[in-house]
Amino acid sequence: MTQFVLRPCLAAAPADAVDEGKKVFVKDPSFYSEWQYAQPSDIIPYVKSAAAEGDAVAVLRAMDTFGQYYPMYKCGEEKGLILARLVRERAPAVSVEIGTFLGYSAIWTALNLPPGGRLVCVEFEPRHVEVARTLTAYAGVSDRVEIIQGAGSERIPDVARNIGRGRPADMVFLDHCKECYLPDLKAMEEAGLVGAGTVVVADNVVYPGAPGYLEYVDTAAGRYRTELLDAQFEYDQVWNKNWVPQKDALSYSVFVVPNDS
Repeated sequence: MTQFVLRPCLAAAPADAVDEGKKVFVKDPSFYSEWQYAQPSDIIPYVKSAAAEGDAVAVLRAMDTFGQYYPMYKCGEEKGLILARLVRERAPAVSVEIGTFLGYSAIWTALNLPPGGRLVCVEFEPRHVEVARTLTAYAGVSDRVEIIQGAGSERIPDVARNIGRGRPADMVFLDHCKECYLPDLKAMEEAGLVGAGTVVVADNVVYPGAPGYLEYVDTAAGRYRTELLDAQFEYDQVWNKNWVPQKDALSYSVFVVPNDS
């Protein structure tokens, strides 16, 4: 019997990351002629024009603005604030992220790590890795972030070696191919990256959905204590005339004990 708790998540942001109320975003048609998006690296000139180097909050805002014009696969501000709160609460000395895209969630995580904390990311697409490394450096957090190129399933052993064999990660964030969540989580368990007390956060578990993963981390299964943190899906599919905004959630799971049954 499923024992998920689905609840709204009120995410407290750092003081310097709080906007003065939600405003309706009005697009400037000239943006499209000034800033085009034909390849991942096209976001870099805009971010550098809109944010000062070393100002990570401004970099995140610039990425959000760019995403208003060019919807892209990043977790978005609402989920970014939730992730930031979870990082602050867990205070991970070592965090792992599978699915980094252009570095947006990595910057949110790095901003909220405790002193001395570090984040090891894995991203499959080489062009995304290049952009993520550039933007995390520009945001001033590259001293806390390492980005490894490759598929999560292939690079999990490298991540385990990186953080030290026998040393589980304190926190894991999954935001890559949804059908990969479950096999990659199991691989991380086998590699020792997930141990007692490890927090595993996964995005898009409701939409597009990761039913097999949710069944595995269900509290009733005895491996994890899991709750769902309510949030909107991060971008509108403006190219789809039939699109309806979707409800989504982040799953928040704490590893309890191995369960081989």
